[in-house]
Amino acid sequence: MNFIDYWNKGKFDAKRVVLTLLLVVFVYLVSSSLLFIDLSLNFPNADVLNESSIKELSLLMGKNRLFLWMMLPFSFVFITLLVCLTKIHKLPLLKIFTSRDAFDWKRFFVAFSLWSLMVIVVTSFELMLNDDFEIIFNAQKFLTLFCLSLMLLPIQTSAEELMFRGYILQGLKQRTGSAIQSIVISGLMFGMMHIANPEIIKMGYHVLLYYVAVGIVLGFIVYFDSGLELSLGFHAANNLITALLITADWQAFQTDAIIKDNNPPGNGYLGIFLASIMLSLFFLIIRKKYGWKGIPA
Repeated sequence: MNFIDYWNKGKFDAKRVVLTLLLVVFVYLVSSSLLFIDLSLNFPNADVLNESSIKELSLLMGKNRLFLWMMLPFSFVFITLLVCLTKIHKLPLLKIFTSRDAFDWKRFFVAFSLWSLMVIVVTSFELMLNDDFEIIFNAQKFLTLFCLSLMLLPIQTSAEELMFRGYILQGLKQRTGSAIQSIVISGLMFGMMHIANPEIIKMGYHVLLYYVAVGIVLGFIVYFDSGLELSLGFHAANNLITALLITADWQAFQTDAIIKDNNPPGNGYLGIFLASIMLSLFFLIIRKKYGWKGIPA
C-alpha cells in the first residue's frame, strides 16, 4: 500500500477529521499570541496592533527574538498533529512518516544535502552577478540564530510536511480516488498558505506559483517514494539555508544571517524560472537515484 493511501490504516471519519483540524488551528492561534503578549508586556509604548511590517517588528524586538516567536507555534502544531494522528486517528507513530519498516534517515540526508548544495551554488552565482549584497555576519547573533534554527526549523518544516504531504494529501486521495488530483490540490493549498508572505506582497501574487510548484513536486516525491523522508529533508534544507545564509528586508524570514540582499525585490520572474529549473533537476536526480517508474493514477 502506498503511503498516500494510509488513511485506510487508521480511523478517519468526519468527526475525527474536523476535531483534528480544529485542534491544529486552535493551537496555532493560541501559540501565535505569545508574540503579541511579549510585545504588550515588554514594549507597552509600541503601537503593536498596527505593526504589520516584519521589518519594523524585527527592529523593535530584535530579529532572533521575533524569529523565535514566529517559529515556536509550529512546534506546538507538530506535537498536536502527532497526538491527533496517534490518539484520535489510531495510526502507529512510524506510519505517520513512512511506509517503510523504519524511518530512512539516509533518504532524509540525501535530499537535505542535494537541495542545500543546489541552493548554495545558485546563491553564489547570484552574489557574483549582483553587487548590492553586504556581509552582516555577527558571531554572537549568528550563533543564537544557528541554535534556534537547528531546534525550530526542522520542526516547523516537519509540521508542514505532516499536514500537507501527509494528512491533507492522504485525505484528498481517499476523497477523490486520484493521486494526481490529490497532489495538485494539496500543492495549491500549500501555495495559498504563503499568500500573506511579505515577498508575495512586494513582488506580486504570481510568486505563489513557486510555492505551488514546490508543493506539487514534493507531493509527487512522496507518492513515488511512499514516505515523507525525502520531502522532510528537502523542506528542512530549504528553510535552514534561507534563514542562515541570506536575508532581505522584504523576505518572510528577517534573520541575523551571513549576507544581506539590498537589491530591490523585482518582479520575481527570474527567481521563478531558476527555481523551476532547480526543482526539475532535483526531482530528476532523485527519481534516477531511487529508480522510480510509471506515473500516478
